[in-house]
Amino acid sequence: MFKKKEATRLGEILVSKGLITPEQLAIATHEQTKRNRLLNVTDSKAPKGVMIGEILVEFGFIDQLDLKRGLNWQQRLRHVSIAMALCAPFMVFAPTSASAQTTSSSSSSSSQTAQSVTIQAENYDSMLGVLNQATDDVGGGKNVYNFNTGDWMSFSNSAISVPVTGTYTITYRVAATNGASSFVLKEISDDSTLDTVAVPNTGGWQTWVDVKRTVTLTKGIHSFKLVSLGGNINMNWFRIDNVSPASAAAASPSSETSYSSSPSTQNAQSVTIQAENSASMLGVLNQATDDVGGGQNIYNFNTGDWMSFSNSAISVPATGTYTITYRVAATNGASSFVLKEISDDSTLDTVAVPNTGGWQTWVDVKRTVTLTKGIHSFKLVSLGGNINMNWFRIDNVSLASAVSSSSSSASGGLPLTIQTENYASMTGVWNQTTDDVGGGQNVVNVTPNDWMSYTNTPVNIPETGSYKFTYRIATTNGSSSFQLKEASSDATLDTVALPNTGGWQTWVDVTRTVTLTKGVHTFKLLSLAGNFNINWFRIEAAPASAQTSSASSAVKSSTASSNAVSSAASSVKSSTANVSTSSTPSTSTTSSASSSPNQVAGPVALSWVAPVQRENGTTLDITELGGYEIRYKKESDSDYTYVTIKDAWTDKYSFNWLEGSYVFQIAAFDKNGNYSSFADIQPK
Repeated sequence: MFKKKEATRLGEILVSKGLITPEQLAIATHEQTKRNRLLNVTDSKAPKGVMIGEILVEFGFIDQLDLKRGLNWQQRLRHVSIAMALCAPFMVFAPTSASAQTTSSSSSSSSQTAQSVTIQAENYDSMLGVLNQATDDVGGGKNVYNFNTGDWMSFSNSAISVPVTGTYTITYRVAATNGASSFVLKEISDDSTLDTVAVPNTGGWQTWVDVKRTVTLTKGIHSFKLVSLGGNINMNWFRIDNVSPASAAAASPSSETSYSSSPSTQNAQSVTIQAENSASMLGVLNQATDDVGGGQNIYNFNTGDWMSFSNSAISVPATGTYTITYRVAATNGASSFVLKEISDDSTLDTVAVPNTGGWQTWVDVKRTVTLTKGIHSFKLVSLGGNINMNWFRIDNVSLASAVSSSSSSASGGLPLTIQTENYASMTGVWNQTTDDVGGGQNVVNVTPNDWMSYTNTPVNIPETGSYKFTYRIATTNGSSSFQLKEASSDATLDTVALPNTGGWQTWVDVTRTVTLTKGVHTFKLLSLAGNFNINWFRIEAAPASAQTSSASSAVKSSTASSNAVSSAASSVKSSTANVSTSSTPSTSTTSSASSSPNQVAGPVALSWVAPVQRENGTTLDITELGGYEIRYKKESDSDYTYVTIKDAWTDKYSFNWLEGSYVFQIAAFDKNGNYSSFADIQPK
């Protein structure tokens, strides 16, 4: 039985289970109020209420399975039958992965050939005040909304190359209900104003029009910033005609990379790494930040949590002492973490974080650390307390990808994993939060003629020969395929056929062997057929058995079940995907087991066998499973901490370090959010 004091509102339940944060609930509630007001006032045929679940899914705070779980919890708490239809009213709000959506602009292959660049408004690298939402505009995807007085969006990650000084046309795709709205177009490099743009009343927040302007631009590389002067505007994209992406220009050394906070940072030989851009992590979450520059920060960085930045290698020019600045916020004066070298797991520094006075009160903590000459990648591991982090910066170094060297240890040394969402330019795709191992984002909606170019990630091939490419993909279309191309010459290196993986977030590895010449290469992926999602691709030396075949193919599913028994020293690598944590009060069913405590000190490894029965007694097949929920607490505590694993085939999970007398329990949930009973689980 549930205690009557427990929350019964859907949003509160999702917060209590750790699936959303109070800040995300506040954003969704505000949007719900605004939409209900608009619907009731302006559209007599519209439904009279917008459900909070619809908005949470639309904003990407939860997925459909999380919503179903939340509705099941709510129904139980309200003593409503579990057999009730769970979320049919909401399905229309979830974009179907197989839908034929394209970016709403002329940024197709043909438009790039015609020398136009379309910048999606939601693809800013930093911002203040704006939010993203699903758009009703042609092509689908997302638009920016809530762009009002003083808000801004910076697109330093979307530099363009202007071929000659002259007048150029810029088209803005906008919607507004306020005829007095306007914004300015600024040059990021010197903050100069290039144009002031008035936005008409288009008749609705999803009634889209093109506003065309002409602006004088000088020959060279330009990056833009949009700043609202007043009113309220929705924006889908803006397009600059008769130019090309800076990444495609032959002379664009000033184009910044995705890891730098600004061009000046790179010029000063510093590298800023955004904390939310980890390659893999355990325990942390992302949220919109109030810090200067906007964007996101990580939060919930507490004991045993870690973030690995193997995707953000730096090059140290000479052995010596270097300054590292951490941008942090905390309300606990006893918080600390360590900086580690990924290559050998050595500890480089221990960093104490002060009480800054608030979770969005940001300070710089500066440290000095000794680094040897060469390539370094870092990992941050929390020792205790709780920390928010926006970014950290290493001075007097450069990105490894920017280093000019022919040795295999230099720029783009192998093996190298390229996150597909970190393209330099693209046509037709967009990014979404992934359920894959390691979290982060994947590219979605890769359909025929869409492409992604990685000229910002050069790869150094040490010797001519065969190399193994592994593509991390998901699709429900068995006829999908793409080409691997040399970005510099557009030469085709390989054609890759993709299997039907069974779901848009069911991830498999597709491996290929490709012949590459010695030297620096940059790659491009061009879709030929079907529709697929891709998370990353990795280049490494091919095994000896593959050297005789330059185009062999294999598919390895990541969901294969393992019968191995996990030990106390088991790696957490395979269990950190799709994991959310919460230390809030339980709203789950009462355990059917005895909740016996276990005395632990050190790493804790759990393993289990999938249940065969739901809590209501019906048979539960492995193919119906949506995942598992682990809950644990100290024997003396009243509240559980929750870990959600959205992978039916996972059968083990590890905690880096726990000490004390703990109770561990596990339940499974099906794809409709119905649960098995919770049962005790003993650590190995």
